[in-house]
Amino acid sequence: MSARTDSAIRAFTQRRRESPNGAGHYHISDLYKNRVSVLIKGVEVASSCSAVILKEVGTSVYNPVFYFPKKDVKLEMFEAVDDYSTVCPIKGRASYWNYTGGAERIDKAAWSYESPIEYSGMIEGHLGFDQRFVTIQIDPSS
Repeated sequence: MSARTDSAIRAFTQRRRESPNGAGHYHISDLYKNRVSVLIKGVEVASSCSAVILKEVGTSVYNPVFYFPKKDVKLEMFEAVDDYSTVCPIKGRASYWNYTGGAERIDKAAWSYESPIEYSGMIEGHLGFDQRFVTIQIDPSS
């Protein structure tokens, strides 16, 4: 095994040990450098130069998720779901949002962590979108 591979495995193992609440998985995140937009059925519902990209590793490597500041989301196209939430051991309690901005309603099209655990504080007050329902566009020129 090369020194680089051995070092990467040690770093991966260390991040797993340090994951909050004994979850055994972790995420890395960063402010994304380009403008990112979200479309639902061809309609832009969010666009931001301040999106956070979060890459999570657990039992597998999950698809990266872009989290958008609420100020960059057309919230009038969504309604909060009052009677449903989920809990992630490394992010906290997620609240959900239904898309109501078009002819077709989409339940739980987005979610947010209003009070995430400290480990995931960078996504507080941001919305993530269910990739089954959206198109993500990245503007490389921004």
